[in-house]
Amino acid sequence: MGLLYKILFEVKVLHEFYLTDTTGETIFDLAAQADRMAYLRKKFGSASENINSDIEFLVPENVQSMFANHRLKILTTYAGFKLGVEVKSITLPDGTITYEPKVPLPDDINIPILIVKKNSFIDIYSNWTLKKPLNLIYYFSNENSTGSKTFPFLAAEINSFDASKEYEQGELVKHGPSDFREFYRDDANAVQWISFTSGGFANDNDRLLLPTSFSYSFPAAANVTDALITIKDIDGNVIKDAFGNSISVFHFSTVERLTKVKMSIDPSRVFTVPNTSNNEKLLYSLSVTGNGGYSDQHKILFMDADINTKNSFGLINIYPKVTNAAFNLIDNSGKLITRKQPDGSINPLPPIFEIRLRSRLSFWRYINNKRKNIQNGLHPDFMVTKNGTLVSLVPRAVTYVPTLFRKTDNSLHYLPNPEPYSIIKIENDKIYSDITVRESDLFPLAP
Repeated sequence: MGLLYKILFEVKVLHEFYLTDTTGETIFDLAAQADRMAYLRKKFGSASENINSDIEFLVPENVQSMFANHRLKILTTYAGFKLGVEVKSITLPDGTITYEPKVPLPDDINIPILIVKKNSFIDIYSNWTLKKPLNLIYYFSNENSTGSKTFPFLAAEINSFDASKEYEQGELVKHGPSDFREFYRDDANAVQWISFTSGGFANDNDRLLLPTSFSYSFPAAANVTDALITIKDIDGNVIKDAFGNSISVFHFSTVERLTKVKMSIDPSRVFTVPNTSNNEKLLYSLSVTGNGGYSDQHKILFMDADINTKNSFGLINIYPKVTNAAFNLIDNSGKLITRKQPDGSINPLPPIFEIRLRSRLSFWRYINNKRKNIQNGLHPDFMVTKNGTLVSLVPRAVTYVPTLFRKTDNSLHYLPNPEPYSIIKIENDKIYSDITVRESDLFPLAP
């Protein structure tokens, strides 16, 4: 009998940048996963560009032998990948065909896949925090150890609104059970929100992974000259060496302000991912206190020391059986969730997990190519005049396909879009995409 492989699970990386249509409708407007998968098939059929142009999915070197031993194979698909496993088929008395891994998969075995950047584009168009004191990368898992998950989404819950927090443009905030919003400040610098109905989006609660040697950057405005950085385990204890000495408290002091400081933790004294099986003790806390009232806190996971995080966007870490049974790959008898029914249909299908990513929100700013002033009062439904330029009243998601503006009567209106991978500009805590335009009927010059 020849080898028999079946799909254990699939992951789709759904990015708003690539999955938005000209009208502004996105894949996230579709409530049913079957409809979202049909949307992707249509995109694939039309050879539309997708996230795989900018990322690839790789098995970390230190687990490649485990993949070989358990007969696991990764297959790249449109906007994601599938993971196959060698199985043997078992037919039940009613004719249902089930599949059992040829080499049993322990419930808590790690199945890690690195998301590696092919270029820097995903950093440009993805919506994530710009002020990054730690170079954290994403960690996505079907287990709840880093936060509760809702099937089929691998991201943790978005944080609820905190009136004491200073938000960045585009930051995702939860205002209610199904009330999600993105933050921005308008032309008058007043706080505004853009609502979106669907959840499950990657957010700062998923940016957790850190190498055991790392740096911390202080914001210039804080003017910190004396700081204490402390790392503690899940029980609130500092990390100690074999002799009981603390190795996770770092004090930095200088005459001039601190900019970037470097630290290192002995990897043998902490739990690391994916070397450690599923364990709540993987989660650590990092706190920073400094003179002038400076304070900062982060939840972190440490990455195995032999994994290069330099070009990594994130790590996907899947377990065969987890707390939320909806995310399981294996049933209680050790067989795959998926089955072939007597009528030939496949039900249930292999689980499809989703990683949802939102696009960068930027104000679109139209600038004359000869740096002359554009006429005042143009396109008032969407634009405000600022120093001879036109700036969108509301920040817009950057997308690969040009999108149209929508008027209050729901009709669509064309204005040029930023180039797909154009560099953003940050001015006074606002993010801009500059679009150079010629004098035309759309953009006449001021008299």
